[in-house]
Amino acid sequence: MIQSANSADKTTSASVRSQRPWFLVFIFRVLLLGVSGGLALILGIVLATFYPRTNPEKPFFLKMASHFEEQMPVVSPHTTPTSIPEPTGSPPQLTPVQRQQVQAQLTQLQGQLRSLSEGVATLEVQLGSSRPNESLEARLQAIALQLEGVQPPPEEATSNGNNPNATVMAASSDSFGSSQTLKVTLPSDVLFEGNNSLLRPEAGLILDKIIADLRNYPSSTIRIAAHTDSQGEPEDNRELSFRRAKAVEQYFARALGDDYRWLVVGYGEIRPLVANDTDANQQRNRRIEISVE
Repeated sequence: MIQSANSADKTTSASVRSQRPWFLVFIFRVLLLGVSGGLALILGIVLATFYPRTNPEKPFFLKMASHFEEQMPVVSPHTTPTSIPEPTGSPPQLTPVQRQQVQAQLTQLQGQLRSLSEGVATLEVQLGSSRPNESLEARLQAIALQLEGVQPPPEEATSNGNNPNATVMAASSDSFGSSQTLKVTLPSDVLFEGNNSLLRPEAGLILDKIIADLRNYPSSTIRIAAHTDSQGEPEDNRELSFRRAKAVEQYFARALGDDYRWLVVGYGEIRPLVANDTDANQQRNRRIEISVE
């Protein structure tokens, strides 16, 4: 019984020893395969780095991946807005102070234009004429022609609202005649307020138009004559007319410089166009005459 047990133990230990070499061989082969594969991979990377192919082709699995990417729709998480072209000439950016200054100047000009329009309407009422469909320039021209005793043309013929270069003045019959001289007659009530020699703020809108015409006569003698009606003392009227003519001359001289010669005359009431028997006639006699000598 004892021998049989010992013989069984010997048989078991012998079988275990006989199985261990196969296991060790398997482990050795796996390690050898891993080491060989790693060395081959490293060698391939080195060769590809230093000796690349001239026209390499993508591997098969990369080709398949790119093929599937082309077929799949691309969904963008954000919608790209359509670009709006910027304006070529953007307005200048004004500071708050500059904006207030521009707004104040605009308000002042609008007030001057409104005052001038109201003054023209008052003159039209006094002269018994009304041209509401015409531009302000044409209405002033018609008033001045009436003061000269010339019947203004019909409203349609004198309308020049579409002409940006229309001159705010009234020219007598020889203003732009064959002699190429300039003569302008303006109502004093449009330029001056009351019985003073201070120019209205809106008077510059009219005088600037005349300055543009005077530039066509460089180095000329400009004659400025002022007239009044018969109200008041003759000496006072003569002095008032001279101060008014001088005010117009100073305005022109500031703009035109020293290239011109000036002749300033104050006639007072001694040269009326019509009798001073009505308000309308008195207004016709209150005038400023500007001419190139």
